[in-house]
Amino acid sequence: MSDKELIKILLDIPFESRTLEFKRLGSHNKAIDRTLESIVAMTNIDGGDIFIGVSDPKNTELQGLDRIVGVEENPELLDALGRTIQKISPPISGIWPPRFIHAEEKDTRVAWLHVPKATSGFHAVDGHVYVREETSNRRLSPQEIVHFAYVKGFSKADIEKVNVDFRLLDTTLFEQWRQNRGIERTSVEETLEKTGLALRVGAQLLPTRAAVLLFAEFPNDLLDTKCTIRIFQYEGASEKIGDSPNLLGVPKTISGPLVEQIRQAHEYVLTLLQTGIRVPSGFKTVFAIPERAVKEAITNAVIHRDYHTKRDIEIKIFEDRVEVESPGLLPLNITPANIGYERAHGYRNDLLVKHLREFPDPPNLDQNEGIRAMRKVMNESGLYPPIFIKYPDLQDAVRVVLLNEQAPSAWEKISYSLQRKKYISNGEARKVLGWGDSVVMSKQLNRWVKKGLLIKIVPTSGYKRNIKYRLASLNEADLFTLSKSK
Repeated sequence: MSDKELIKILLDIPFESRTLEFKRLGSHNKAIDRTLESIVAMTNIDGGDIFIGVSDPKNTELQGLDRIVGVEENPELLDALGRTIQKISPPISGIWPPRFIHAEEKDTRVAWLHVPKATSGFHAVDGHVYVREETSNRRLSPQEIVHFAYVKGFSKADIEKVNVDFRLLDTTLFEQWRQNRGIERTSVEETLEKTGLALRVGAQLLPTRAAVLLFAEFPNDLLDTKCTIRIFQYEGASEKIGDSPNLLGVPKTISGPLVEQIRQAHEYVLTLLQTGIRVPSGFKTVFAIPERAVKEAITNAVIHRDYHTKRDIEIKIFEDRVEVESPGLLPLNITPANIGYERAHGYRNDLLVKHLREFPDPPNLDQNEGIRAMRKVMNESGLYPPIFIKYPDLQDAVRVVLLNEQAPSAWEKISYSLQRKKYISNGEARKVLGWGDSVVMSKQLNRWVKKGLLIKIVPTSGYKRNIKYRLASLNEADLFTLSKSK
């Protein structure tokens, strides 16, 4: 991608986001401190890109190329940034020196800092840890750092030692697992220690949290955290809280060892979907969501959730969708843009996943197939793709939404166009679809926004003609993916 093309993309971006920021060096050293905070905040969430020498469109009346002021505005401060970036601990590999984009028409340069996502622990500056909100940075308190370390997958709850009697792990499931692996019959303690499922504290041997989750009959009662699945069914398309909740029946709680939780949750939810929801008019909702998509969403939630946070997995069934929400943010190298496309560099619960696949009929193949399979079967059924609600909309969880609605061919065309162009206006959408009525187009675009498929971008001027839309599954930083490899 040429520098000229990159400059055009930059100027087309209507606002800063969680993964993209514009900076001017100005004449004050505060620009350095703020840039360092943004680098740390971005790497601690999903990574991103910072462009130095470009005015933020939200805070300037400048338009087009006039927004490009270049690093020549204060080259001394840029050099100072290069020196002080070493204050980030631990260092971020490859972030400096920046790539320079030449703005030929202005005969100046923009410095491009690509910030990778942290995969093994928090980065800090001056001893402070920051995380990225939607368009700003937030400093974490010591208590928040501990919590975020688990929800990010930096701290692993499955390998932690727990004070549970080994006799409670000598169950039928343990025996099935042992025989399937061909492990000679010895004591439970010895077997678990040999397989990494029990660890020593001095002379004392203790089981890991993973061992209790895999083999104990009642892990939720033995551990100091929550590890059950709660299933709710609602009348209508929204959850009503108050004197007249719209819950249908009593919520179902599924507990027990994880392999049984997954099996029972599959059976219970699929039975509810096959039965359908009878609405007040007397009609019954028919669910077309493929069985494979439901199973994968539940299995992924159980396997990849954060087992430190004291929250259950929640499955909510509405007339128009199924939602599966599990504690924990996207871990390691996985981001909202690459989930299901790029293989994870590991798991939040490595120990758990490693042994869960050793049961006679394992719920997971450990082949990174889950999200791809969900997308495939939803598409084959003519439904919208799975939607992922994540940080910062949810502070410590990920929600998968499976819409029970046929995706019109119009969506396929708009989605394809947005994957190539990234942004689209009402007029541009009408050209893609061949529609003439702007009001009809606006209603359709807003319906997709409401479903969580699109993000609506309203300019600070409020001028309706300048409203644009982008895919909710992509970030502004994804505009530059192709050029990063060059």
